[in-house]
Amino acid sequence: MAQGKYTVNEVEERTGVPATTLRQWERRYGVPKPERSESGYRLYSDADIGDIRTLKAHVDDGVPASRAAQMVGRRAAAAGPRPLSELCKELTAALVDLDDARADRIIAEAHALYSVEDVVLELFQPSMVALGMLWHDGTINTTTEHFASSYVQGRLRQLMSLSGSNYAGQRVIVACAPLDQHELGALILAVLLRRSGYQVYYVGANTPVEDLADMARAVKPVAVMISASSIDSVEQLMTKRGHLQGIAPLLVLGGNGFNTDPRRAELVGGRYLAATAGDAVARFHALVAEAASPSNGMRA
Repeated sequence: MAQGKYTVNEVEERTGVPATTLRQWERRYGVPKPERSESGYRLYSDADIGDIRTLKAHVDDGVPASRAAQMVGRRAAAAGPRPLSELCKELTAALVDLDDARADRIIAEAHALYSVEDVVLELFQPSMVALGMLWHDGTINTTTEHFASSYVQGRLRQLMSLSGSNYAGQRVIVACAPLDQHELGALILAVLLRRSGYQVYYVGANTPVEDLADMARAVKPVAVMISASSIDSVEQLMTKRGHLQGIAPLLVLGGNGFNTDPRRAELVGGRYLAATAGDAVARFHALVAEAASPSNGMRA
């Protein structure tokens, strides 16, 4: 059974549904179904939040609240969750159709059924890969691809915000290399690392190396992570590698510019991460642990 952990005020903040409406839906339609604390307060689970978001999306589309609640209830009573591969196809189709309302409903369903990590790695990422292939093949135009990228990046930034700042966690700066405007991979890693407990400073696309070094001197991170999606961006890092020396106890490098030849990471002066986001997070944990060993003398 899903565990209730959010108060009604927290749910109102996360979903945009007023507390009075939440209680009205619960009383009239039985959706959502929060637990009660020992003191009698309502406590909502992640699944409840997903149901609320889905119900709200239906209502916003003009579906009567009673019918929307029935639709949510039927889905929850189904034999099992729809696989993320199916939801991924639907999300891709919705974004091709420029239908962000439909995309909202699909994502709400995914969050109700799966962990944030699974949604990021098995819904957002493969959907964007599929859309990139459609653009490359000429099936969709540039504006559609940009619409989809902007939508997914907005969703990822929301997840970053909801994950908190983790002020007690180890500090990590995540950036994209100079000339690199493709920040989806870096943003995915930033979300996953923040959810792993790191205090993540995400600075985004096309970051000047000199400015990155200035920030690192101020923040004193345990690691600086730089994504480069092209050879041109890797070459920019090579020409500026003097600024990267000693930037942090750990300099990690990823993106397609390094995936095609991981040896380039050593030429820049850092450590190669991994080709996939899931592997990259595991590799990052291992590299941080390695750098923190007494023989390496990592600063606190």
